Amino acid sequence: MLMRIYFYANARNDSDTTDPVGTKLAGQAQSLYAQTQTARSFLTTEITALSKEKFDQYLKDEPRLKDYRRYLELNFLRNQGYVLPLAEEKLLAQSSKVFEGAENIFSMLNDGDMKYGDIEDENGETVELTDAKISEFMQSTNRDLRKRTSHLIKKAYDGLQHTFATTLSTHMEGTVLKNRAHHFATAREGELFDNEIPESVYDTLVATVYDHLQGEHDYMQLRQDVLGLKPMYNYDRSAPLLGDPKLKFTFDESKAIVLDALKVLGDDYLDGLRAEFSGSWIDAAENVGKRSGGYESEVYDVHPYILLNWSDNYYGLTTLAHESGHAMQSYFTDATQSLQDADYPIFTAEIASTTNENLLMDYMLDKYADNKEVKAYLLQQSIQTFIGTVNLQTLFAEFEHQAYEKVESDEALTSDYLSTMYAKLGEQYNGPAVTFEDEKNTGWAGVPHFYYNYYVYQYATSMAISTTIADRIYRKMPGALDQYKTFLKAGGSQAPIELIKQAGVDVTSRQYLDDAFAVLDKRIAELKEVLGK
Repeated sequence: MLMRIYFYANARNDSDTTDPVGTKLAGQAQSLYAQTQTARSFLTTEITALSKEKFDQYLKDEPRLKDYRRYLELNFLRNQGYVLPLAEEKLLAQSSKVFEGAENIFSMLNDGDMKYGDIEDENGETVELTDAKISEFMQSTNRDLRKRTSHLIKKAYDGLQHTFATTLSTHMEGTVLKNRAHHFATAREGELFDNEIPESVYDTLVATVYDHLQGEHDYMQLRQDVLGLKPMYNYDRSAPLLGDPKLKFTFDESKAIVLDALKVLGDDYLDGLRAEFSGSWIDAAENVGKRSGGYESEVYDVHPYILLNWSDNYYGLTTLAHESGHAMQSYFTDATQSLQDADYPIFTAEIASTTNENLLMDYMLDKYADNKEVKAYLLQQSIQTFIGTVNLQTLFAEFEHQAYEKVESDEALTSDYLSTMYAKLGEQYNGPAVTFEDEKNTGWAGVPHFYYNYYVYQYATSMAISTTIADRIYRKMPGALDQYKTFLKAGGSQAPIELIKQAGVDVTSRQYLDDAFAVLDKRIAELKEVLGK
């Protein structure tokens, strides 16, 4: 019941962050959650104090506990050595709303109070610049529109950069405090421990992406050559290389395309999608004050819910496929696993969504194989999605980790430091073909995932994993689909690394990343061929 209350209140608030009723409900739900955490805080201290012998004896004496073995071991026994005395754990639980405060401030600032202003579009009409319009305008063939859009975004974040820096710093200081209190040497150690991920996976990702950055540099150089832009600025990174094919898809058309593209996943998967599309699972329309972006939330024994900010373009289509991937993982997991094992870990959460993205891209490339303009556009989207997910999210991961290290050294996180670091990382990743207008970049200020504590790197690992899985499924490799279905239904019944092994991928090796970059290199080569380069 708590899950249902908490989701409803936050979904109500996300639908319009400027509505005081929703804000009040979200606050009440957070208070109720904090009270519940406080009331059950004794469990952590009591259960972690058990010896293995005592725990095994309880399991023997009470057979019904066997269904909760993994839950108890993961959430309690595994934390032996990282648990505080009862009074201190209770105090931390009572403080949960305080620790969530910085994220709430960011959301209100970024999604409620932030205004980019008005802009003249390609038709000469003055419109409000919204997140959906930004997605559209940054892919425009009109360079002046891209430039003006970029400058309005920059102006908005530059004007609030010190507030954003203070908010992020406050959040990170809270994360460091909690992890230090629980005897972790660093915030990263504590956050990855909670998700059962070795820190070596994080370090391997960063090192391997650096080994393959030449692919991104080559692609940016190709863009500069084709577009004939010297210099080529950051706001030119998404401009169509052969003009804009004006791919437009309504919400209903997009649902039909997604159903057709994902037929390869079988009838049971399509049945789930039809239930999603015909039921009241999706809040699609963009409105003033609505939380930006898109997400899926699971409510066990009800059904998944999806928030979108719909726009009739290819981005809207891919976002629908992406969030539907999350929804179907929740759908299959809830039908297979008990409540305590249904909550799949963060490390695996993005695999199902990006597998859908990859399968949609394979479908679209086949559909438009004979249309040079559209094929070039789709290949460009494929390449930029990979770079924007694997490379950019790894950049985010580096930025986040360096910021945490600064906080852990008891140094101030200023806007000047964050903006300089973000700009330097951007130059390293993009390569010499991309010119940045300033030595500082406040783009970090609008990234909500920095408030999720070492979350962003998992977008990169997930895209690399799903690139391999989708390729195997689309080529109908024996066993690939069955392995993937087993993974979709597994929820959190095993450790993340073991769950992914069920899908046929080993993330303890860098090979999955090398394989994924091989697909990127292939797509870049295909694009060069289409463009005659």
